[in-house]
Amino acid sequence: MNFQKHQSQFFHRTLVIFIILISSIHQLQSQIENVPIENQVYEFLNRLGVKGILKLYSNTMIPLSRKEVAELLKEVEAQRDNLTDAEVEFFEKFKREFVHEFASETEDVQGLFNDGNVNTMVSDKEKYLYTYPDTTFSLYLEFIGSVKHQRVNGDGFGSSQASFETHGARVRGTIKRKFGYFIQATNGTFFGDRLLALSDSKLRGNVKFKDLNAPYFDFTEAYIRADLDWFNVQFGREFQAVGTGYSGRFILSDHAPVFDFLKIDARYRSLRFIYLHGSLLGDSVLFPGIQNPEPPGSNKYFALHRLQISLFNLLNFGISEMVIYRRFTPEFAYLNPINFFKSSEHSLRDRDNAFLNFDLELFPVSGVKWFGSLLVDDIDFSKIGTGWWGNELGWQSGLYMTDLMGLPDLDGVIEYARIEPYVYTHRYFDNNYSNNNIGVGHHLEPNSDEWFIQVNYRPTKKLRSWLTYSGIRHGDNIMVNGQVVKNVGGNILQGHRAIDGEYVRFLDGNLTRRDRYQIQLTYEFINNFFVTGRFELHQQKFYATSQKVTDRHMSIQFQIEY
Repeated sequence: MNFQKHQSQFFHRTLVIFIILISSIHQLQSQIENVPIENQVYEFLNRLGVKGILKLYSNTMIPLSRKEVAELLKEVEAQRDNLTDAEVEFFEKFKREFVHEFASETEDVQGLFNDGNVNTMVSDKEKYLYTYPDTTFSLYLEFIGSVKHQRVNGDGFGSSQASFETHGARVRGTIKRKFGYFIQATNGTFFGDRLLALSDSKLRGNVKFKDLNAPYFDFTEAYIRADLDWFNVQFGREFQAVGTGYSGRFILSDHAPVFDFLKIDARYRSLRFIYLHGSLLGDSVLFPGIQNPEPPGSNKYFALHRLQISLFNLLNFGISEMVIYRRFTPEFAYLNPINFFKSSEHSLRDRDNAFLNFDLELFPVSGVKWFGSLLVDDIDFSKIGTGWWGNELGWQSGLYMTDLMGLPDLDGVIEYARIEPYVYTHRYFDNNYSNNNIGVGHHLEPNSDEWFIQVNYRPTKKLRSWLTYSGIRHGDNIMVNGQVVKNVGGNILQGHRAIDGEYVRFLDGNLTRRDRYQIQLTYEFINNFFVTGRFELHQQKFYATSQKVTDRHMSIQFQIEY
């Protein structure tokens, strides 16, 4: 009996230890930190979503965690036979990149400081300066750097050039299988034509480079993230992309400066909910005639919540609310994740800038996705069709198609976006939908529209290419000696004043048309080593003066993530 008792105890102890070990291995795979939105894995997942391999996959809310991406890659593996040769190459590449989450027992990455072996630099292994994977704590350290040279020749800039070098590091990992952390910091130096450099929106939003006129710039992202089973909590700063569209997103895009926020992300079956409350940098332009009711020293805040539901293996539908407001401290009404922002804004004396956004992704057949968005800044149904300035709407619609004309790995997108006058602006100073003078939503100014057509081809894991056309029309406010003499709602920083007209016409004001033709190729000659070449032809026409401006932009960039 004693032997049987001891044997039974031994069996149970062994079983418990085995279960703990299996749990540890499973948990080890669950890295909590996010995959940055510029990672090419999102292009891969989006394509497979449109093809129907990943049912109803949506890029409308990114980034995703490494754990989520690995789960999607496991779904792809189950349908490996339906992939093209190039897709298999990409899948194997991403499987190696996410091996810690995908199958940690097979993890074989290169850590330069771990083994000191530089000979594996040319291998297909995922490369880091240092790695420390553990069941309790993991750490991945990467060097990130780039060198870029840009030249332009034409009427707008003359013949000028600019060069940039950036260097920095990225540190990420997971603690206790529940807490993720991420830190990325880069410094850069600029040489050449400053005006040309400021044509880049990210440099234009960098305080050190633009406002302090320094010859260098720096960028930082850092956050902590907790995985609490069916929902996650994140605090820090990180680029977010929210909304449909490939030329730009109405809700959040990445061309404005990154900002700090508190975020809740919940998922249950076909439902996904996000709540985000952040602090923005105020605009520096005080437009004459705009009211400024908030006291000096008030801070600028941004709040967003969004619910998305997937239905019938056919569509994704999302509804979002956003609000921009100024206070000394955050407003409790907007700190409530499930509150109705628009109604609360009315009850708070109607002094904030609130929005509604509705969007839809429809997958009618394999290889085709239709998407559309409707942005409601403000609306009076009784005045629809009258041209009243306060009916501020934006809408976007497009198609994404895979394997165009039956050619594998050739995709295309066609998209139209229109933003009515005064959308994103506000009658009160610094309540515009902007961060440090740059819009946080779509790149278009109000009183604009755009046709966007892009074809991309990815024949191998090493080569990605894009051919893009963008045609933009914009009605700008009429200026004389630096002062606005006619406000047509064409500047995100210039809201409607009491002296401005009650009725506006789309594309009124100083009408310009900009056509951009671009070809870009990115070649990953060694894993984590990239070279990108780009040529752009810009043509701009000013209808008021019949002036035409043509510029040719060329750039080459070397990038490393090690």
